[in-house]
Amino acid sequence: MSGIPNNFKDLQEEMIQWRRLFHKHPEPAWCEFGTATFVAQSLKKWGFTIYMGQDLICDKRMNLPTQATLDKFYAQALERHDLNKELLEQTKGGYTAVAGVLDNGEGPVKVFRVDMDALAINESQDNEHLPFKKKFASAHDGFMHACGHDAHTAIGLGLAKYLSQHKGSLQGKIIILFQPAEEGLGGMAAVVKHPIFEKVDEAYGFHVWANKEPNEFICGTHGQLASKKFDVEIKGKASHAALAPEKGINAMLPAAEIILSLEKLKADFPSHIRLNIGQMQAGTARNIICPDALLKIETRAGDTITRDKLFNASIQLIEEITKKHACSCNINLVGEAESASSSNDLAKSIQGLVTDTGLFTRCTERELHNTYSEDFCTLMNHVQNSGGKAAFMGIGASNKSGTHHQTDFDIDEEVMVKMVSILAGLSMSK
Repeated sequence: MSGIPNNFKDLQEEMIQWRRLFHKHPEPAWCEFGTATFVAQSLKKWGFTIYMGQDLICDKRMNLPTQATLDKFYAQALERHDLNKELLEQTKGGYTAVAGVLDNGEGPVKVFRVDMDALAINESQDNEHLPFKKKFASAHDGFMHACGHDAHTAIGLGLAKYLSQHKGSLQGKIIILFQPAEEGLGGMAAVVKHPIFEKVDEAYGFHVWANKEPNEFICGTHGQLASKKFDVEIKGKASHAALAPEKGINAMLPAAEIILSLEKLKADFPSHIRLNIGQMQAGTARNIICPDALLKIETRAGDTITRDKLFNASIQLIEEITKKHACSCNINLVGEAESASSSNDLAKSIQGLVTDTGLFTRCTERELHNTYSEDFCTLMNHVQNSGGKAAFMGIGASNKSGTHHQTDFDIDEEVMVKMVSILAGLSMSK
């Protein structure tokens, strides 16, 4: 615990309790009802000005779940006795974003982004899996926190509580944004145009990395992949496959050709692009001409321009093929992220602060060539294009269990207080 003030030690135990609460109640994109409400009531108790629900979400929400899914998770949140029902009501319908503002007069505006959503993964029930062994594994079948967003939310609350206790050491305005729907790359776009983000001097995001050791810290990532995720709905016409096949239009045929053609399309682009058809749904019965098909596709590239070229070429190909087969198609964009790079001078400042704490034996100023996409990039570009600075950080959190998006994912919980100490330092720096 070298370099961490004594008053962080009590906070550490509370953060572990929070993280385990969130881990036990995982909620996917736009269904973070319980998490958002717990966050909002905590921020309110600590003196933050609260923006939430439809007062914060100011743009279209992409990739909303079905009404049945929204209703299911809202009902689960209603059953909990630790949640303020008036605040919970503000999240109803999938309006699950929360921002807490601590205004300390003149000075810089700093934003800290925290993501809250879980994944559609069944959690391990192996006795060696700590959440199962300690009885805080997922209580929601088919969903779990398999990427660390439960820890991120606990870190965000730890930062909020610490800053509320040290408000006299702050200058300017602190905004802690608890963002929904990061995994689908749609949550940030729904909030980034809110007036509280118009003039931001510094924006910070972070991630716990289960594939890196707890002594490692990354001060600024560069080159996250730009991405677009979209669904293709293909409409044909049903008919009896034996009695009147000529009256049907088989939607499965263009779907199959699209899959093969998109695989060939990749050869026309640089090697760093990614194009994947992750899911195909088609047909109702073996004796019925297939009337409908659904393809779930994503594109990624090392820069936003190449991403858009790949996306546009894919759409053109899809429309040509469906037309050739006398089918129609509807294309729905369900998520997107831009490529972005951390501000170099900000990453260098972070490195200086991190090194001075003595908490890490390996501190990397810049991590290049990342092969993932991150919704925070939308805020990074928004802030940088308006004259501000932004950085996305990473902290090693391996506890030798499963890594991200695996059923036995877990982290070293002690790194959470380390992250809060770094974020607190950034909050108070001039």
